Amino acid sequence: MLIERMSDRDCRELLARTNIARLACSFNNQPYVVPIQMDYYDGYIYGFSTIGQKIEWMRANPLVCLEVDDLTTRRDWESLVVFGEYEELTDTPEHAHARSDAESLFQRHLMLFRDDGGGGDDDHRG
Repeated sequence: MLIERMSDRDCRELLARTNIARLACSFNNQPYVVPIQMDYYDGYIYGFSTIGQKIEWMRANPLVCLEVDDLTTRRDWESLVVFGEYEELTDTPEHAHARSDAESLFQRHLMLFRDDGGGGDDDHRG
């Protein structure tokens, strides 16, 4: 098996065609990883979530990591890890344009992880 480093262009293309990822955050030296729906646009990764553990933790420690995969076969796959900083797009005039972009992006995909009134974002089943 040959493992190759991805180019920056390949990384951006993988992010652009992916809409499910795993988000890692941490608080008080405790890591936490959850699946999220995401979209990549214009150099930014957008995610959608209800208020819950991951949002509370990212507000306290905005350093995050995102992992995405594209698995075609056992021998044909790509995996990408991205390090970044959480920025919450609050419902304010300052973030109105970015929120509009994010809403348009998410309307293109089936919302796989939704709040069903069950109390936050901590438990998801696929």
